[in-house]
Amino acid sequence: MKSGGSIIISFISLLFVQVILSGLVDFGPLVFIAVFPLFVMTLPINTSLNGLLIWAFIMGLAADYFTNSIMGLNSSALLIMALVQPQIFKAVSRKGDLENQIRPGMAQMGPAKFALYVLILLTVHHIFFSLAESLGFTHFIYNLPRLLVSLAVNTLLILIAEYGLFYKLRR
Repeated sequence: MKSGGSIIISFISLLFVQVILSGLVDFGPLVFIAVFPLFVMTLPINTSLNGLLIWAFIMGLAADYFTNSIMGLNSSALLIMALVQPQIFKAVSRKGDLENQIRPGMAQMGPAKFALYVLILLTVHHIFFSLAESLGFTHFIYNLPRLLVSLAVNTLLILIAEYGLFYKLRR
């Protein structure tokens, strides 16, 4: 189980990675980098919905502040993702996984199920992020290539981060 200290360490480290990737590396206008949703995706399953929403709000607000984004943009997208996270986890995992797991992760769910879990949650996050950024559906078709490229890149980055940080250590 993640203790309070390990949750804070995970929070700070993923926020640091987000700031470094979005601040120092220019990916161009076609890609927006979002590795910080991994924090909310991997919070313990026994975290209450209120706890998930509070952590998502704090992480999103911190990401907005430190990456010089529009305040509330990442926060609102992460809140929507956190709202559906428990249902997505239940849909992707087997019934017995709920009792056996403390933290949704690659080592606990397996690489294929975790990749599906990440892909679904990031799709929710990115669609809402894109809609909030363009203020509606009017320009959605023009933002679709950016959304798809960003979804692919961020899914890959999150899977690499999860594999490198947690999967190898727990195997």
